[in-house]
Amino acid sequence: MKVTKKIHLKIEVFYALCMIAAILLIGKSLHHQTVQTNTSSIVSKSSSVIQTASSALPEVVTSKAEMNSQAEQPEKKEIQVSASQLPKKKKYNQAKYYDVPLSAEIQDAIFTECKVKNVPEDLVIALIGVESRYNPKCISRTNDYGLMQINICHKESLKRDLQVTDLLDSKQNIKAGVHMLSWIVNKYSNINQALMVYNSGESGAQKLWKRGIYSTDYSRKVVAQLDEIKKGS
Repeated sequence: MKVTKKIHLKIEVFYALCMIAAILLIGKSLHHQTVQTNTSSIVSKSSSVIQTASSALPEVVTSKAEMNSQAEQPEKKEIQVSASQLPKKKKYNQAKYYDVPLSAEIQDAIFTECKVKNVPEDLVIALIGVESRYNPKCISRTNDYGLMQINICHKESLKRDLQVTDLLDSKQNIKAGVHMLSWIVNKYSNINQALMVYNSGESGAQKLWKRGIYSTDYSRKVVAQLDEIKKGS
């Protein structure tokens, strides 16, 4: 009887082990199917995302290409400017100007001053040619300045009487020179004598006259220049 019980006990243990093994196998099989199902679902979703991104990609590329095309071809805007917006240019009548290296603006200043002071304008043009060769920045060794070579000794009187402060400014220099020349030509009718006074001062010219000298190299150069200007005008 004891032997029979032992056999039955062994059979029951074996049966129990078989049942446990069967349960474990069934559980493992179910787990494997679940993993496969989840994996398939993930792969399917990933494929869907990739396809969606792929379908959208050409639009992005096309859009970028269009942007580059627009950048390479900037929009051209036509700007219209009315005549009233354009800067007004001063019109000069070239026929009345002398053929010398002085701008129309400077020659206009000469004409204005000569008209006011009753001085021949062609005489002033010729005098400037000899004095400074039409160089407005000319300074001599004896401190004569600008186009008409005004001596520095006249600076204070010119500042007081004419408000001339810069002898290298062409318009101020012309204003001063024509002013100084005006009383000379009105006092001395002889052009050589007038030019000698402008060049050497009245006292210097009078000393030369006492010696019987009524023209100098300077006065003759200016007269020759004046003749050339009259021929060309």
